[in-house]
Amino acid sequence: MYGVLVWPPEDLRRFMEELQAARGVRGFGPPHLNLRQPFDWPYEEEALRIALAGILRGHPPFRVRLGDWRFFPQGVVYLRAYGGGAFRRLYHALEPLAPPLKEIEGPSYIPHLTLALGLSPEEARALAESLPPPPRRSFLVREAALVRDEGEGLVEVARFPLGPSPER
Repeated sequence: MYGVLVWPPEDLRRFMEELQAARGVRGFGPPHLNLRQPFDWPYEEEALRIALAGILRGHPPFRVRLGDWRFFPQGVVYLRAYGGGAFRRLYHALEPLAPPLKEIEGPSYIPHLTLALGLSPEEARALAESLPPPPRRSFLVREAALVRDEGEGLVEVARFPLGPSPER
């Protein structure tokens, strides 16, 4: 299984990991913002790298605003993220790479950074309502990461800058 995502800035990552440790919860892998749903890739990994580099080169860096803590009724607590039109264009440009493993979000995808999974709806609501605001209100997305799930967590395969290639 592969994913294309954004790692949050160090201060936000640390803040979320400290909250997870203090509250005894965890998400799927380290805190991250998905740029598309997880997918399988039936070809060589190098072909995926080439395809991603081409797609990402056509999308300039963009700012993600951070909202408040929310929860999904399935027991997920998350920090809402807003990337505007730039995020939506990139999300849709990445969709044709491969079908998602499981249609989780589809067109109604809500950009977010997951703090906790596997809670009851009541636990998720209580946790979301008790969390402090994040240490920042936005961050600039300059690169995306290709990750692979190897059963024991996410392994970064490559990073790609957004925007025009440096050699141009």
